[in-house]
Amino acid sequence: MRMDISSLSLAELKKLEAQAIQEIKTRQKDELERARAEMLAIAQRVGVPLTQLIAGVPKNAAKGEKKVVAALYRNPDNREQQWSGRGRQPLWVKSWLEAHQTLDGIRI
Repeated sequence: MRMDISSLSLAELKKLEAQAIQEIKTRQKDELERARAEMLAIAQRVGVPLTQLIAGVPKNAAKGEKKVVAALYRNPDNREQQWSGRGRQPLWVKSWLEAHQTLDGIRI
């Protein structure tokens, strides 16, 4: 449904704008009320308080816990620097590879 508003005066356009804004607010409020009612019905159906239902799952639980991966390589010049072999190569690994062509010499 498309309205031809090109013939409306500025005052009429502003009135139409105000009416549209009010209608949007009313519809948003109605949808929010329906959503609340649905959530309450779900909470009652599963037998939990609404607060528990909307508390949800912790953000990191959905992604899963990150597992610590054991290091496979150690910097011979600085024993504290280690690399698991995953992800971006540290600079010390790159320089080792330039000099030795293989990672065998720094494998733990």
